[in-house]
Amino acid sequence: MEGRPTPATWGWAVVEIRPDGSWGQPHVVQCPGPIDAAAAVAASPSTGSSLRGLSPTLRAHLGALHVASGGLHGAETVLARGAAAEAWSEARDDCRGALAHVEALRGELCRADRRGRQVQSAAASAVGAGIAHARLARAWVALERGQFAKARRRLAVISELLLVLEPSDQDLWMDTSRLLIEAKLLIATGQPEAATRLLADADLHGAPGPGEGWLRDLVKVAHAEALLAAGEPRRALASLTPLPPGAVAEATVVAAAARLSVRDLRGAQAVLSRAEVELEQAPLALQVEAWLLESRLAQDRGERDRACLVMDRALRSAAPQQMRRALVREWRWVRAFVDRDPALRPHRDFLATIHVDDDGTKRKANQGRASDLIGAPLTERETQVLDLLAQMYSTEEIAAALYVSANTVKTHLKGIFGKLCVNRRVEAVRRGRQLGLC
Repeated sequence: MEGRPTPATWGWAVVEIRPDGSWGQPHVVQCPGPIDAAAAVAASPSTGSSLRGLSPTLRAHLGALHVASGGLHGAETVLARGAAAEAWSEARDDCRGALAHVEALRGELCRADRRGRQVQSAAASAVGAGIAHARLARAWVALERGQFAKARRRLAVISELLLVLEPSDQDLWMDTSRLLIEAKLLIATGQPEAATRLLADADLHGAPGPGEGWLRDLVKVAHAEALLAAGEPRRALASLTPLPPGAVAEATVVAAAARLSVRDLRGAQAVLSRAEVELEQAPLALQVEAWLLESRLAQDRGERDRACLVMDRALRSAAPQQMRRALVREWRWVRAFVDRDPALRPHRDFLATIHVDDDGTKRKANQGRASDLIGAPLTERETQVLDLLAQMYSTEEIAAALYVSANTVKTHLKGIFGKLCVNRRVEAVRRGRQLGLC
C-alpha cells in the first residue's frame, strides 16, 4: 500500500498481490489511515471476491497495521482468520507467527507460547516474518513471566535472525518489539541507565508514518519507565507531559507510578482515574501493574478492604498466565500485604515463584552471598529501613512507620550507605535489589 498526503486525509492505493506474483485491480480510496483503506476496499461491492475474503498475505500486512496503531484486538481478529486458512502456506505461517506475537502483547502468555512453539517447529529451518514474530512472541512470554535469563537468550537469537531477514519481511513492529524487550530486560535486571541510553539512541527508521502512533509512543513510555527506575521520577513525568496520545494507557501507569514515588498520592490516583476507560481495554500485564498501583494507593489512604479487593484481582489475573514481571519489583510489599490478610493467602504459592533475580536463581542465594559483597551484613533494623526506602518513603515517613526518631533513621541510613558502598538513596536501593536485600 502506498499513501500520499492530501489536505484533509490520505489517498491510498490498495493492490492485491497474488501467490503467483500477479497483481489484482488497484483501488484508490481517501481514508485517514491504511487500516481504513484496506477495510474500505474489502467492503466495496466492486471488489473481487478474493480481496473481499482477504488472502492470508493481505491479512498478515493488515494485522501489522492494526498493531502499529495499537489495535491489538483488531489485529488478533484479522490474523486468526489468516492463520486458519488452508492455502498460501507461507503467508498462513506469517499470520500464525504474527498472531502469537499479538497474543503475547495482549497478555495471553500460555496461548502465545504454545502457538509460537508450533510455528518454530513447523518452520525450524525457515527464515521469514512468521518465524521472527514467533520468536519475538516467546521472548515476550519469558520477559513477562520473569524468566529474564531465558528472555535474554531468546532475544539474542532474534537479533541474529533480524540481521538475515529480507528487508521486505521486516517492519516497525518487529524493530520496536525487539527494542522494548531489550529495554525492559535492562530495567528489570537493575540496569535502568543502560535502558535509558538504549531508548534515547533508538532509530526507528525516520519520521513516523500514518497509523504508527502506538509503537512510537511505546518507546517514549519505556524511556520514562527507565528514568523512573533510575530514580528520576520528575524527569519521567516531564517526558510524559502531555501524555503521548498513541499510548495513553501505558503512559498513565508510568506517570501514576512516578507521582506515587514522589508521594503525590492524589495526583497518582487522579491520573489513573482519568484513564479508566483506556485501562479497561489495555493488555493484561498493564492492567496488573495498574491494579497493584491502585492497591498501594488504597492502602496509603487507609482503605484496607479496597486495597485487598484490587490486590486479589491483580493476583487472580496474573497467576494463570504466570505473569511475574509486574510483581518482581514490589514482591516484598505484595508478599507482606498478602500474609497479613487471610483472604489473600491462597495466592502464596504463586508469589513464591517470583523470588528470582536476573539470572533465574533464587534470591535467597543472593542473600547468602550479600555478606561477601558488602562491608558487613545489614542489621535487622537497617534492612527494614532499606525496605521502606525502596518503597520511596521519606525519612519522616520511615521514622513514623518504625516508631523511631528521624535522627535514628538518618543514623541507620549512614550505616546502610557505608555497608553498600554508596552515597545516595537511589544507589542504595539499586544495590540492595541487586543483592536481594529489598
